[in-house]
Amino acid sequence: MTTPKLYRIDRLCVVDVGGQDADKIIHNLTTNEVKPLQPGEGRETFVTDVRGKTLAHLCLYRRPDELRMIGPAGPSDAIASHIDRYTILEDATAAIQDDNWVAFILPPDSDWAAQIQGVHDLPKSNQSSDPLPCGEWQWNEFVGSAYRTRWLGEGTNVLLVNRNVADSFAESAQASGVQVGDETEFHATRIQAGFPWHGIDLNEANLPQEADRDALAISFTKGCYLGQETVARLDALGQVQKKLVRWRIEQNVPPAGTELKSGDKVVGRLTSVTADATGAVAIGMARRSHFDAGSTAEGKMPDENQTFTATVL
Repeated sequence: MTTPKLYRIDRLCVVDVGGQDADKIIHNLTTNEVKPLQPGEGRETFVTDVRGKTLAHLCLYRRPDELRMIGPAGPSDAIASHIDRYTILEDATAAIQDDNWVAFILPPDSDWAAQIQGVHDLPKSNQSSDPLPCGEWQWNEFVGSAYRTRWLGEGTNVLLVNRNVADSFAESAQASGVQVGDETEFHATRIQAGFPWHGIDLNEANLPQEADRDALAISFTKGCYLGQETVARLDALGQVQKKLVRWRIEQNVPPAGTELKSGDKVVGRLTSVTADATGAVAIGMARRSHFDAGSTAEGKMPDENQTFTATVL
């Protein structure tokens, strides 16, 4: 029997937005649908600036009294400042909650989820257009909120645990037979699943379409939002020049940051890399010439004496 796995992340971006006009403000600053969300529903989305660049890539959920953004750590201050800047007469306030929570990530195939009251009751997402559910959970004396994401594949659950009891929760989980992995192990699993992490695989210099999450994180029918003109124009032209792809490398494990070439031309760069039984799997940017599965490029290991071939999956 496989030991249930749980991954601990000690810091995420967690920003709550409340007020009567929270919907309006967040609609105006994000790429996916906000207003149709019902309590207990969420969407993957980008927070964009006036140029259409990605300040953040996260999940947005409607809770009973506010909208909650959850994603990779780093952009919380920028998001709160962004919301404040574009809130003029509206009633909307951003509250950074990063210090209050520790995240425990349940992979899609976790049998342990069935033992957590509330988590196994979350609706199943049957297709990419379905909302990502969220709700409250309880296990023994521990309580918190749960959020469906795609971080380790469809069906990943994120449990937020109050930071004051996070160590006790982890110890109790281990005592019940759950193996608690650290953030390094989480990222290895994330890379295998092909999920990009803002701050590692993309940042505020990237356009949303460069993350290759269009169908999951961008609505092209929701109406105007900050940076929408750039995003819509790129969609109409169909001319994104680079995007994230998954790479397969045999017999070598190159470091993140390694450039990939076709002849003398740089056609890609690895951003996340994890070893497996026969080499490595990576996420990284590729030029248009290498978007298609089966495309190959060459890289060099740090000692410069050994080369490897990377193949787009």
